[in-house]
Amino acid sequence: MNTLSHITFDLTPGSAQYPLDAWYVAATSVEVGNTPLHRRLLDKPVVLYRTRDNLPVALFDRCPHRGYPLSAGILVGDNIQCGYHGLEFSPGGGCELIPSGGQTPAGMKVRSYPVADAWGWVWIWMGDPHKADREKIPDLGIYGFGREGWFVETAATFELRANYLLPFENLLDATHITFLHNGQIDTGEVAGKPLEMVVEKERILVIRRIENELQSPLTMRTFAFNGDRAHRTITAEAVPPNLCGIKVELEPVEKSAVERQINQLVVAITPQDRTNTLQFTAVAQTFPFVNPRWREELRDLLNEDVAAMEKIQALHDSIPREEAVEFGIHADKGAYRARSMIARMLRDETTSPSATGEQNA
Repeated sequence: MNTLSHITFDLTPGSAQYPLDAWYVAATSVEVGNTPLHRRLLDKPVVLYRTRDNLPVALFDRCPHRGYPLSAGILVGDNIQCGYHGLEFSPGGGCELIPSGGQTPAGMKVRSYPVADAWGWVWIWMGDPHKADREKIPDLGIYGFGREGWFVETAATFELRANYLLPFENLLDATHITFLHNGQIDTGEVAGKPLEMVVEKERILVIRRIENELQSPLTMRTFAFNGDRAHRTITAEAVPPNLCGIKVELEPVEKSAVERQINQLVVAITPQDRTNTLQFTAVAQTFPFVNPRWREELRDLLNEDVAAMEKIQALHDSIPREEAVEFGIHADKGAYRARSMIARMLRDETTSPSATGEQNA
């Protein structure tokens, strides 16, 4: 639990609340097209599609006539047609057509959510629509997106049977690299190295520097370095409540034609509900993707994290709350700072005069 200004929130990994007033990734940009796409996001059914002008649309995925999912219908021009009785709804959610005739009942509409394309992903705002400022969509340029000399690719999407805070905090602590990934991206030195935490406004960075480190085969394949040793800096970064990054900087031990290179994993975390999460990934780096199997190897690596988070969630759900004791240690300082920031966001939503009353209690 976390208390701010006499308001208590559940921030226990496994059942943690999530803010609504934030931009979350709903899908990759290529997923959203002229076929309705269903997603469960922040405990709401949502249908996504594109207009004829290629603009993304997000609506509450339920026809208000008889409760049929709109995602099971088809698109008619820019409208979506319910597959049950043919009612049509506009991108703004208004009922545009009732094939059987008669007057449209007052207030017959579906909720339309603010949505935008950015950085290869479709972002959605499901909180107070008056606060949906597109300038607040995270700037992935800080991770190399859109920058000259950087190479960027979207990667795998994962569905986790786990509360969103579990993968979020997992990515903030590189200690697990040594043990969970069992030598794939570490030869045993990361966990024991000193860490430095830096907070820059909304960003949390946890930094480890390892000199003259013996590198794993996967790391060397990724960077295409010769030899087996390099200086490595690992920065685990988070922008609460839903964006994480792992930046790996590699420098040759001796002078080389290859200087410092950067590989940046970016992970967008979107709660589906309190115990299920979507995880969208992308990679930006300062050198071409030289490893032909990089997608497969990254997917396999991150699936180990997914499996671990699901084991924690299953155990959390199987025991009484009083037995789910949590003790924080030094390596958790980034995670606890993130929880404080998330609690502040939840407090602001709860105390705001324009609060919608839809908080996920």
